[in-house]
Amino acid sequence: MSVYNLDFLFKPKRIAIFDVKPEESSLGSQIFKNLILQGFKGGVYPISEQEESIFGIEPYPDLASLPRPVDLAILAGEPENWWSQLKACAANNVKAVVILGLDFSARTENPSAFMEKIAQFAHERKIRVLGPNTLGFICPRLRLNASLFPGSLTPGNLAFLSDSATLAYAILDWAEEKKVGFSLFASLGEKADVDLSDLIDYLTLDPYTKAIVAYIKNLKSGRKFIRAARAFARNKPIVVVKGKKLGSSQNAEETLSLLAQENLVYDAAFKRAGVVQVEEILELFYLAESLSKQPRPKGPRLVIISNAGGPAMIAAEYLQRLGGTLARLSPETTKTLHELLGREIQNPIDLLSSAPPHLFRETLKTCLKDSEVDGALAIFTPSLEAPVEDFAWSIVRAHKEIHWKPVLASLMGENRVLEGRRILAKEGIPNFVSPTEAVKSFVYMYRYDHNLRLISETPGTILEDFSPDKTLVNSIIEKATKENRLILTFEEAASILQAYGIIGRYNNLSDIPVSFFLGTTRDPSFGATILFGLGGFLLEPERDYAIGLPPLNQTLARRLLEETKIYWHLKKNLKVPLSFLEELLVRFSHLIVDFPEIKEVFIPALEISRDEIKAPKAEILLDEIAFKRTDFKKGYFCPTHLAICPYPSHFIFEASLKDGTPIFIRPIKPEDEPLMAELFYTLSEETIRFRFHQIKKSISHEELVRYCQIDYDREMALVAVQKENGREKIIGVVRLNKYPDEETAEMAVVVGDPWQGKGLGKILSEKMLSVARDMYLKRIRMHILKENEKMLTLAQKLGFKPVDLEEDIVRVEKILN
Repeated sequence: MSVYNLDFLFKPKRIAIFDVKPEESSLGSQIFKNLILQGFKGGVYPISEQEESIFGIEPYPDLASLPRPVDLAILAGEPENWWSQLKACAANNVKAVVILGLDFSARTENPSAFMEKIAQFAHERKIRVLGPNTLGFICPRLRLNASLFPGSLTPGNLAFLSDSATLAYAILDWAEEKKVGFSLFASLGEKADVDLSDLIDYLTLDPYTKAIVAYIKNLKSGRKFIRAARAFARNKPIVVVKGKKLGSSQNAEETLSLLAQENLVYDAAFKRAGVVQVEEILELFYLAESLSKQPRPKGPRLVIISNAGGPAMIAAEYLQRLGGTLARLSPETTKTLHELLGREIQNPIDLLSSAPPHLFRETLKTCLKDSEVDGALAIFTPSLEAPVEDFAWSIVRAHKEIHWKPVLASLMGENRVLEGRRILAKEGIPNFVSPTEAVKSFVYMYRYDHNLRLISETPGTILEDFSPDKTLVNSIIEKATKENRLILTFEEAASILQAYGIIGRYNNLSDIPVSFFLGTTRDPSFGATILFGLGGFLLEPERDYAIGLPPLNQTLARRLLEETKIYWHLKKNLKVPLSFLEELLVRFSHLIVDFPEIKEVFIPALEISRDEIKAPKAEILLDEIAFKRTDFKKGYFCPTHLAICPYPSHFIFEASLKDGTPIFIRPIKPEDEPLMAELFYTLSEETIRFRFHQIKKSISHEELVRYCQIDYDREMALVAVQKENGREKIIGVVRLNKYPDEETAEMAVVVGDPWQGKGLGKILSEKMLSVARDMYLKRIRMHILKENEKMLTLAQKLGFKPVDLEEDIVRVEKILN
């Protein structure tokens, strides 16, 4: 249900608490006191059939007896009471429920069946349920503490979400003392209904939330998480800690199971979603503070400036251990610093203990101006030369002059540096007690920006005319299932790999002196995975491999290769292009996407010579769904074995313009960025204003990425393409963006000026409305400028009805049947 009714959960006007008892230690009394004593402005109603007085207040016997309807009910009693209370909530139109139920699994006979029952109830009655086994939630801005944590949190811009109630309690205790500001805290509990992905979606729309930090134990739906996290991470950082463990799946090929460890699959998913993963809990908050206060570094090159050589050297060593780089200062910077300091210097820069504040400021400013520097760390230990406040202000002033690069600080000590830390915090400079924590934050900041650039990099176009022999693969799978087999023979496996060009004879390859490992297996949360690395007899001892999630394009395939040591070794020593490896992975990805029936592929030694790729051993294991094969229904379909929707090639249509010009309409691709840029520059000023509701003279790479690299689960864009001299030209586009309720979407269409008046806008709109029905949408909206008479006329012809007028914009809506 995504964000459906979540406002009733996190912004309730009136709250009822079941099973409130007068004992101080009871869960209900703790929640009741936190709500009342911390100043919640809404109504709070204790409910108890047995008690006559709760802290001097007479409780109500049941929901029906309350003087006013409530938005949120909190269940604070035993599991045996929950069903009657949930039914009462449904009968009294309560939209949201929190079920505390600490240690729920240990206190319930069949917890999984109980959970399923709660989930089904929540879905059928459209009641949002947080828990059970939750600590509750806190919204400091509303002075709303609906949790078992007795402290008072500071309002801020950071959301903290946790799978662990006990860990969250400890972190909140620390955060209260450190005055960390929160927009929301929520303990997820057993996630019978509301899960992490729902909350990420909800916070994407929250103007008060600038970053999310989350502790994750497990994810039920990897697809749901990736689409939510990716949408959030494009605009605001999301930082996670994942409780790690070894994979425990019992697949046919034990080696494959051990290689596809759960933590490695989660690592791959986090990278694909633009999420930063850190190792320790407190790092969540350090990094979130840095990302929310400072610009992201464009590279890993850090300059370290200190008045104490020892801490600077420790920071430098730690930086290199984490994969960061000590910035190599340019000759111009080195010359300027030599004139400023009167001696030769190198990074890290030791200003000596007697350095006055102005030297800190000038040195920092000079280094930040250097194009070889991506960020700076200022380390200060108390000095007899000047007050710490002066040094803090020197850092602030230098950063204000060069504000587009990140600056972190470490003021070492306790009482003597408190005022300096206060100044830095107020002025938006993240400061750390330990230089190593500052270095960690810088490296993680870079990884976040690096991940974002990876998911927004325009891929090259390879395998455009790739036509594998799907008929052959189908026949092999059908034969195996008719013989009641899930394990294919080597000959069958080899034929499938040959049908997709993964093995076979090729021209102009390279003689590779090593063999590669290639495989796929299923993860319980993220579905199909792709594994690639050093194979043969070195597979087990070296463990040099990487994991990715299909579908892969050229860019994603290259990034997966770059995570292995063997790729860089070959690239350095062979001096030949290795692009054929990218093609190999993309072909393999197509096979995994096209056939959900294939559960595992294990090729331990893929051998590549100048004219052939061969596999002396190859094993393919089918999934049990192969026994129930049916033709997938035509229309919107994203295979359930994938965490990320593949390209929806079933939405490709042929059409003709009014003048008979043939065109075809297809979903947009990431590779379309240059074609979309060309379309933009065919638009007149009026067309641009009508489409974007503002004047735009140019369009940036970042904007084009948003238009071309879409999540087909959440949005759709169809482009009209005309071929000229064998080259594609995009002449119009229609876009559909789902609302969070997943039943409504907004549509917009634009046609290049040279092709207007030929009926293209109507063709695109009708095709998209057809797609919208296949996506099970119920209503489509358009926002049209009042002066855009042509679009208003088209909307009317398509069956849209005016529903609202907002200044210069007419909102129209069409109900789909």
